[in-house]
Order: sequence, then structure tokens, then C-alpha cells
Amino acid sequence: MSAVAFGRFTLLDLRGDPTGRVIIAPECILLQPAPQARVRDVSYLALWSAHRVEAIAGELAKLARIGSTVVDTSTPELHAILHAIAPATAPMFVGAGECGRRFARRRLKAELERAVADSGSVARRR
Repeated sequence: MSAVAFGRFTLLDLRGDPTGRVIIAPECILLQPAPQARVRDVSYLALWSAHRVEAIAGELAKLARIGSTVVDTSTPELHAILHAIAPATAPMFVGAGECGRRFARRRLKAELERAVADSGSVARRR
């Protein structure tokens, strides 16, 4: 069974406060606009050609090597998708991972919800 690479992103407002979280994998974009909000599948924001799937996979690998960073035009496909989701925010790459191709959307949704829950518990401890 092959794996699907994905990236986790946080959308930051002008003050640097998180306004939402996004997971992007080839052919899958999941958005959670607030910690208690439902996860939305916004995969329709991208036209998924074979070229775009390859480009996104390459950009995710590049960001995984770099680590946490603001997403800019050096990763044009990811930048375009994140800008389409929330044009007034600064998207921040916060991590990468892989999951099995089978039931990928369900696993990615669980990953996004877990990441939001983990960040909420850290904020409460402060």
C-alpha cells in the first residue's frame, strides 16, 4: 500500500494569531477555520491535474526538509491554494507526515482534529 504525503499549515492573521488550520495532500485540502469548527473539505479549490499533484508532492517534500516556515512564492502551488483559502493571512508550514492511501481523507481529517486539540491543550497550560 502506498503512502500519501501531507503538510499541516496554520493560517496567521496580521497580528500573528492563528485563524485556522489546513492540511494539504495531493487531491485533498481540509480546512478547520476555528478550534471548535467542523473540518471542511475544500479540495474543489484546486484543479487536480497529474502535473499539479506532482508539483504539490515536490513542494511538500521541500517544506518538510526546511521545517517550519512561512509559505511564500518559492512553493507556488501550495501558496496559490493557501491564498485562495484565506488571502488576508500568512500561511505557516508547521509539519509534514504520511498516511496510507486507503481512507486517506478520513485519516487526514483525524490528524487535523488531533493537531487542533493538541494545540488547544498547550494554550490552556500556559
